[in-house]
Amino acid sequence: MASTHKSVLGTKIRCIFHFTVGILLVAFIFASLCPTGEKRLFLGQQMPPTDSIQLCDFFSGKWIYDNISYPLYKGKQCSFVEDAFACEKYGRKDLEYQKWRWQPHDCDLPSFNATELMEKLRGKKLVFVGDSLIRNQFGSMLCLIEPSIPPSSSKSLILKSNSIIFNTTDYNATIEFYWSPYLVESNCDDILNHRIRDPIINIKAIEKHSRLWTDADILIFDSFAWWLSPKATLLWGSFGSSDAIYKEVRMRPRFFEMALNTWSDWLEIHINRTGTKLFFMSLSPYHPLGEEWGNDRGQNCYNETEPILKKGHWGSSTDRGMMQIVESVIHKLEMRGLKVQYLNITQLSDYRKDAHPSIYREFWMNITEAQLANPASYSDCGHWCLPGELSEADEMVNTKNLVPGTLKIRYNFHSISGLLLITFVIAIVNLKGDIRRILKLQTIPNDSIPHCDLFFGKWVYDNISYPLYNDKQCSFMEGAFACEKYGRKDLNYQKWRWQPHNCDLPRFNATALLEKLRGKKLIFVGDSLNRNQWISMLCLIESSIPPSSSKSVIWKGNSFIFKITDYDATINFYWSPLLVESNSDDIINHRVGSRSVRVKAIEKHARHWTDADVLVFDSFAWWLEPKMILITDGIYKQGEMKLRGYEMALNTWSDWLDIHINRTRTKLFFMSLSPFHSSGGDWSMDTGTGQNCYTETEPILYEGYRGGQTDHEMMQIVESAIHELGMRGLKVEYLNITQLSDYRKDAHPSVYREFWDPLTEEKLADPKRYSDCLHWCLPGVPDVWNFILYSYIMRS
Repeated sequence: MASTHKSVLGTKIRCIFHFTVGILLVAFIFASLCPTGEKRLFLGQQMPPTDSIQLCDFFSGKWIYDNISYPLYKGKQCSFVEDAFACEKYGRKDLEYQKWRWQPHDCDLPSFNATELMEKLRGKKLVFVGDSLIRNQFGSMLCLIEPSIPPSSSKSLILKSNSIIFNTTDYNATIEFYWSPYLVESNCDDILNHRIRDPIINIKAIEKHSRLWTDADILIFDSFAWWLSPKATLLWGSFGSSDAIYKEVRMRPRFFEMALNTWSDWLEIHINRTGTKLFFMSLSPYHPLGEEWGNDRGQNCYNETEPILKKGHWGSSTDRGMMQIVESVIHKLEMRGLKVQYLNITQLSDYRKDAHPSIYREFWMNITEAQLANPASYSDCGHWCLPGELSEADEMVNTKNLVPGTLKIRYNFHSISGLLLITFVIAIVNLKGDIRRILKLQTIPNDSIPHCDLFFGKWVYDNISYPLYNDKQCSFMEGAFACEKYGRKDLNYQKWRWQPHNCDLPRFNATALLEKLRGKKLIFVGDSLNRNQWISMLCLIESSIPPSSSKSVIWKGNSFIFKITDYDATINFYWSPLLVESNSDDIINHRVGSRSVRVKAIEKHARHWTDADVLVFDSFAWWLEPKMILITDGIYKQGEMKLRGYEMALNTWSDWLDIHINRTRTKLFFMSLSPFHSSGGDWSMDTGTGQNCYTETEPILYEGYRGGQTDHEMMQIVESAIHELGMRGLKVEYLNITQLSDYRKDAHPSVYREFWDPLTEEKLADPKRYSDCLHWCLPGVPDVWNFILYSYIMRS
């Protein structure tokens, strides 16, 4: 155990900057926890003036020298100070940095009242989650509230796993810091031993951390600095799993966005919206380039003793793109009904080049002679002295003294950040007004088909050119689609041709397609409707190639593999009905009573697609289940989550593509929703008979018809995911076959197919009850889907 003069987190120091952030936070905490009638603090939004709302943007202001009121507390009086921020202790003589006060333009920061805050937190838990910056804020908070706790009071600070937990029995209040520098899981997650040369980030996994936050009343997050590394390895799957996929990458903002999406998805499913208040601290700037503020010596923060007083200063080290990602993710959460208050302390901190530890701190590595000869070379311009500015994310804790158990800590820093945060937490808990940033998604015109919209047209009866093949002549026909074989007598459904309005569909040429696919692999990935299309493709190809061609279909794992050796071409179907992993993934035994979906896991499937040259996806029908269980790595959530669960799954799918797909080699397609015809009232005035596709023999000829059972919200989710991939440089062609298929109420198997379950006498007495109005007879509608797919493949 460390001595009382040098305990776990270091020694005493005074911290001005963090006091300001702390004040803001306290104000927000108070406003959020106060009853409706009490005065509230509001930030950054113009609202109608009322007696109960004080209008103020705390983040727009200036630093004022104030040697009367500041510093607000002395480091020697705080038991919770860390040596990495104890600038005065480690030899800094100019202490003017402690005497600057943040002054918002149109109001004053409220005075910090520790007793009142602790009353608001009575019986509650506040958790800081993130890197060393949020840890600094945690320490600042403890220094700010310590004066409100009587010396005789029972209080403790313990290290437990990844948490440092402060508890005071007088208020039954808990304030914690939880180490999670990337928010998601990584190999840098040990609170003591996290300085890893080659970080591995599991951007789709957060449960190891987040399960420990669920019972918090207030959660305060940050995560920026650790994402600034030039490279990392991304992990898909679990550490040590045989299904895990590792990919070394140059760090991009997109990976930060993926991790934040994982974080936001977890919050949306698991957070108590009425009980938990959420905050996110913006990026803490650093000051590595003296020329940005007129330092001709070209040095950094070393020897700087005054703030930057030029209004509006933004340093080049501030990554606004990352900040925009956070703002966008928070906005999307808000649009889904979950409020996260974004505390934008970046610019007010950017003025404070003078407030970093520089060389005045404890360093955990040895300083070389060369460094000692040039102090600027090892100056810490990321963290902040305390009292002073916010800290940076490279955790520099004195781990040699940090041991599990009850600890007496002297840790004084982040008073300003702590106070800013407290100000905001308080204002939020009780604040009815919302701060919204409306981010509008602009649609990019689809110029991939410059001359013709193949999806806009009509069905034309053509008994001369059609059918293109006979189901009895196709070696690959399956009983579920062989309507003629299973007794259907009216075969006119085979003789309708899709006619785009302003052009003709290119005639399917199997030889030309196989030449295009020579030495390549095409994979259909999805459910039985994509399998329907795959069988159609095989029948179209077989009808056009010599009988002597060597071809085969084998079943392997979740795949059916078609191989034609004359062209060294492979056309596969891969069973993955929800795209992500689920308990319905067995290609044979997938009809389960209760559907469970792992919306963040796709590696078990996706590892089999990596080498494809053409990928054709679909996934809609299996998401129409009214209730399902969403699993996020051991945490189960049951309910009506169709749309949101579908969106999460598509985000997992798109993130995997973004990282793993060869952009110059692989062509990507997504088939839109295949409609079903289970309600005759959609196309007939006779709504009382329970009629569906059974006995239907002609298409719907009303142009523009859209069935009432087509889920347009699900289609919009797909379109949005594909649009975002396009914005990131990955093209996915969306083949919108929904409306052209919606006309074809006549083309389903109905009762004319092989059924895998025995038909009861009751069903046989009423054929409508067991009619298949989802799949399609072959030859039929999926042939047209393949004509369109063929035209796109041939163009590429």
